[in-house]
Amino acid sequence: MQHTKLIVLLKSLTTWELKAFEKLVRSPFYNVNENVDELYFIIKKFAPAYIDDELNLEHISKLLFKSKKAQLTKLRYVMTDLTRLLEKFLVMLSLEKNNNTEKKLLLNMLNERNADKFFQIHLTESTIQQKLKPLDMQFYETAFQLEEMQYEFDSSRKNRKSDDALQNLSDNLDLFYLTRKLKYSCEITNRQNILNVQYNNPIIKNVISFLNDGNYKDVPLVAIYHTILLTLSEPDNEKHFVRLKQLLQKHTRQITQKENRDIYAFAQNYCIRKVNTGKTNFLRELFELYKTVLTEKIIFDNKQISHADFKNICAIAIRVNELKWAENFIAEHQFKLPKDLRNNSVNYNMARLHFAKKEYKQAVRLLTQIEFTDVYYHLDSKSLLLKVYYETENLQPLYSLISAFKIYLKRSKLISDYQRLVYKNLVTYVKKFASVKEGKKIDIKLLSKEIEAEKNIADIGWLKEKLNELQ
Repeated sequence: MQHTKLIVLLKSLTTWELKAFEKLVRSPFYNVNENVDELYFIIKKFAPAYIDDELNLEHISKLLFKSKKAQLTKLRYVMTDLTRLLEKFLVMLSLEKNNNTEKKLLLNMLNERNADKFFQIHLTESTIQQKLKPLDMQFYETAFQLEEMQYEFDSSRKNRKSDDALQNLSDNLDLFYLTRKLKYSCEITNRQNILNVQYNNPIIKNVISFLNDGNYKDVPLVAIYHTILLTLSEPDNEKHFVRLKQLLQKHTRQITQKENRDIYAFAQNYCIRKVNTGKTNFLRELFELYKTVLTEKIIFDNKQISHADFKNICAIAIRVNELKWAENFIAEHQFKLPKDLRNNSVNYNMARLHFAKKEYKQAVRLLTQIEFTDVYYHLDSKSLLLKVYYETENLQPLYSLISAFKIYLKRSKLISDYQRLVYKNLVTYVKKFASVKEGKKIDIKLLSKEIEAEKNIADIGWLKEKLNELQ
């Protein structure tokens, strides 16, 4: 019973939602079946975990129907009714979150009931409110739907205004299609570049040609996603990225936080790909993008910042030598990290900062305070400690760490094959570099070619820097 749809959905409810659902169950307007009411209160006793030996069909049936013999078929009918009621409740929650849908349903009902005056009042109000909203993928869809309602209303009443409504409907339909087509084409092109998979997307060529002629260049989302698509399909033409930056500077505050997050992710990924091809000037571009998403609060989710974003921001600030900025960032934003990862995240990123300042003792002290509850912090902490020992020529602890690191990489089932490969290669080459420092003769040019050919190495930038020092 614990794996039934009913129990799974009940487990998903928050404490507030459970109380609200209880009111719905007790409402005679929505529920006229007393057995449904009673079943809910029997099951409620097992909340919030819903894990108990007594939570089984036979026991629940006997309690519900007050009989010594289980009536499983009858119970399943009651469970189905309760499940449908719960699904209705979830729809109601969704409607509360999506005010546009609720208004559209109301408009449809007013139209059907020939309440023309009130239909027009609500539609005009909704249209005005819609124009004041920030932009996202939903914006033009809602605008199109409102114009469609206006057109159908005017047409059914033989109103001459239907001609204007039809034009507005057509315009918003174009924008609704273009914004979505462009955004998903960006995702398609991005996946093709990364995963080497192919998609059939023939219409986009005509769309790009149409937009290249200057059509809809003043519509923010169309212009932005058109430009993003050009950065993805023509990555060597850096004028597209310059144009994208101009558009973001102009329109960011007109766009919703959620939509901005997707847009800036494309821009950040472009910079990362450029850096990976050797264009290190894009490190500064990436840093400026991160500063923007912080300033405009785009990066936050419920006023929190993810530990991955926190780590990436610290890393890029250190790489562009903005060490004081990175220190201030950690101090200012550490309490916006999730509590369960806060200490690890702060200690690790401060350790990286101390490493960048060549303050190795402080870095080691912080690294020893990290709890290895997360595989990423385990790997990153070990590799940073590896670099500290190498930089300080503390070779005996280095070799001990290398041995322990190899065992961990071999035995841990939480590490992906790719992680295992890149960290194994890092350990291998650090050991070779250390042996050179001890006086062992190794062909450095051959080693350099080997590293260049391998590429799948963690911290390859630092490794190449150390290789140059050996040469």
